[in-house]
This record gives sequence, C-alpha cells and structure tokens, in this order.
Amino acid sequence: MIDLSADLASWMAAGGDGRQVPDPHTGLTKYRTTTTPRSGVALGSCTASWPTQGAFRAAQLALEGWRREADPSDALHAAAHEIRERLARLLGLGPESELVLTPSGTDAVYLVSALCLRDDAPVHHVVVGASELGGGTLAAARGEVFNPLTPHGGPAEVGAPVAGLSGRCSAEPLYLRDRAGERLSPDEIDERVRSRVQAALAEGARVIVHLVAHSKTGLRAPSLRLAESLVRERGERVVVLVDAAQGRVAPHDVRNALRRGFIVLFTGSKFYSGPPFSGVLCLPQRHPPPALPAGLQAWTARSDLPPHWTAARDALRVEHNPGLLLRWIAALEQITRYHAIPPQKRGRVYHTFASAVLERFGPSEILQIDVPLPPVHHLVTGLGAYPSVFGFHVIANSEPLPAPALRRLHAHLDDPRGPTPRFHLGQPVALGPPTDEAPAVLRVALGAQLVIERARDPDAGAAWFREHLGVLRERLEGLVRSGAHLSATESS
Repeated sequence: MIDLSADLASWMAAGGDGRQVPDPHTGLTKYRTTTTPRSGVALGSCTASWPTQGAFRAAQLALEGWRREADPSDALHAAAHEIRERLARLLGLGPESELVLTPSGTDAVYLVSALCLRDDAPVHHVVVGASELGGGTLAAARGEVFNPLTPHGGPAEVGAPVAGLSGRCSAEPLYLRDRAGERLSPDEIDERVRSRVQAALAEGARVIVHLVAHSKTGLRAPSLRLAESLVRERGERVVVLVDAAQGRVAPHDVRNALRRGFIVLFTGSKFYSGPPFSGVLCLPQRHPPPALPAGLQAWTARSDLPPHWTAARDALRVEHNPGLLLRWIAALEQITRYHAIPPQKRGRVYHTFASAVLERFGPSEILQIDVPLPPVHHLVTGLGAYPSVFGFHVIANSEPLPAPALRRLHAHLDDPRGPTPRFHLGQPVALGPPTDEAPAVLRVALGAQLVIERARDPDAGAAWFREHLGVLRERLEGLVRSGAHLSATESS
C-alpha cells in the first residue's frame, strides 16, 4: 500500500534528487525556488520556477483524489497514462510516438543510453554545448551518478558507476564558445561535431549526438542539415537526441524532430514554469525495449514507461513516482493555460519582453547584454524561435564578474530580508570551456507564467516589463557599487 499522507509541498520535492530538496534553514532549493507558491518577480524560468497557485491547486486536487482510493496504485497508473495522453494531445503527437516520463532532463540521458545499447556495441555521446546544459549531463552520459540523492535509490556517491551503463557508455564535451566566451560559427561547430562522430564510429561505437534546441543562453547547434546527413549516412549507428529541456520549442518543432527519427528531451519545468523537475522523452515509435539495465532502478519507476514496454517495466522494482506525477499535473496546468492564449497574443508578449530588456539594460557601465541575438535554428520555428532568454555580463572595475561573484548577486536579489520586489533570475552560466576564469552571465528569461499574466495587458506587458526591468537594473547597479558581489575575504 502506498502511503500518500505527506503534504503536497513534501511531494513536490519527492522522487527526484537533491536539487529540488529545500534547505531546512531557508526553505529554498539549490535553485532558490520553493515547493509551494511564493511572491517575487519570476525571471528565472531558464533555471527553475516555483509552482503557481493554479498549478499547485491542480496537483492538490489530484493528491486528494488518490487518497480517497482504497488502493491508490490503480489511480497512480491511470494518472501516469493520462499525463502521457494529455502531453501527446498538447504536442499534437499521434500513436506513432512514445512518451516516457523522467524525473529530470538529466535523468533522461540514462534512459537514452539504455535504449541505444545493443549488439554489445558501446555508446558514445557527443554532448554539444556541454557547459550550457544541465550540470550533470556529461556524468549521466558516461553512466555515472551525478547527484548524491537518487529518485528511488536514496543516497549515492557522485561519480559512482551506474550498473549496466558504466563501462559501456562514454561521452565527450563539445563547447559552443571559445575560452573568451565568444560564440563559434555554426560551420565550425558542425565540422567539430562531424569529426568527433566519425572518430567514435571508427572505434565501433553507436553515437548519440546531442542537438541543442536551446542552450542555457539561447544557442542552438549543431545544424539540422548536419544531423540529417549523419543519420542518412550512418543509419542506426547515429542517434540524434534533441535537447529541448528548456521547453522553448513549439509543438510542431517536436513533431518535426520526431518525423526525422530523432529523440526529443522535453520538460514542463523550465519555460512552462511548472515545478522542478518534470521531464519527458518523446520517441518515434519503436519495438518495446528489452529489460533495462539494473542501475536504472534508482531513477525509473514502472508507471513512467508505456504499458506495453513489458520487459522494461518488469525489470524495475519501484511501481510509481507520485512526486513526478504531481509535478507533471502542475506543469500541464501551465502548458494548457499557455496554449489557450492565441498565438498572436503570445507573440506580442515575446516582442515586448525583448524590447524592454534591450531598452532597460543598455547602455550601462555595469550591465552588458551577451552579444547579438542567436541565429534561428532550422529545427526551431514560430514562437519557439523568438528570443526569450537574455544573458548579461555584470561589470565591476572594468572586468566582467566570474560565476562566484554572480552567484552572490543572484542571492542578494532574491533575499527575503531585502527590498521588495524580490527578483528571481536565471542562475549564472559560465561561457565556453569551464575554468575558474571563464566569463559568465546572469540571465533574465520569459516564462509561460509571465506570458499568461501579461497577455491580458492591452500593451502586452510593455509597461510592466519596462518598470520591473528598470528596477532590476537599478538594484543590480547599486549592489555592485556597494560591493555586494565581493566575498567576505575580498571585502575585508
């Protein structure tokens, strides 16, 4: 019998990893979010969001319904099925597609590896944009534990092998920027990807190419042309994983990728402003896989998988992940409300947001927007191609601040003891190969909740964005002038 007596706030942090567990002293997660609705200016959807009142209420109603069942197991199986069905309808997917729920986008990488392991051939990941994806992506691609807490296996040692994956999986990073943080050209990235894929194929591996539909700073690579040519030339020896974990793609972009035989990693917890973490793998229909590697029992529950994946489900010991299901129910509330808004109204909000960021953040001696807007990826069209994440450097003493100093500013802006409104921004991102000296940016992002709220405004949120981004600029400039970015040692 499943015990569902814990409150919803606890369930929102259950069935995932340490990134979503609140600190008992601050009530905030690693990403400075909460498991319950809270106040603040939510500009951090590119990292994580707290649940809205409506999303939280939808999850609460579901939890109360499960508790009324004599044995809630059947209700949880039905909930998992309904979540997949609703997602399929919202994305416009037909029966030719499969949906697999995952606790997070990073966890999904384990499952992709497992699905590609066959014929005793090793699997090699070419992780494009490695420094601008989830921090554990490389470790997960290598078949290693990336977080000290697993969804179903309890505490674990970071770097420990995942049974059935470690030793059979390898990964290498490919960065989208040079050491100065400058973007590489699309042609140069394509050339590097092709070279690394060919080298791995020559060693007998099956290669998984991570095609980034939207990195942490809005970059997209490699090109669709290259991805298609690799699959055409190498067939099943090359698998393209579209990393759309930011959720900043339109439904037809997901369908477009699946028609090409690509796998799509999607979440409801970034752009769509659902509670972290709620991931899903969208796969072209294929034969049900055999039993999954033993190590995946720590990350995957039976009801996460389609019912006809009999062998894979039978290999798992945990029946359900109620926390994951509740987070997806909350996220689906957001996704449904967002898509109920006419596309033209949504598009106006995108434009007013971008205009307000460029107007309020420049020119400034302290804030510097991260170069020009990224080029549109051929796989991403419509609203998914509009800029919705803006990285910016913070300058002090004529030098861009590194990530540790930006983290201090990030915390100051969201300090409950500080001035109101509190600003929740996207966490700092190091640009290029990760080093102590790597340039870094903070980020402001448009999320679905802001679109839902501002689409009601006659000016599509223009005045609201200008006002709040203006206050944010003043707050940031004041913090830098006061030395809030300095560590205790530096300021003493």
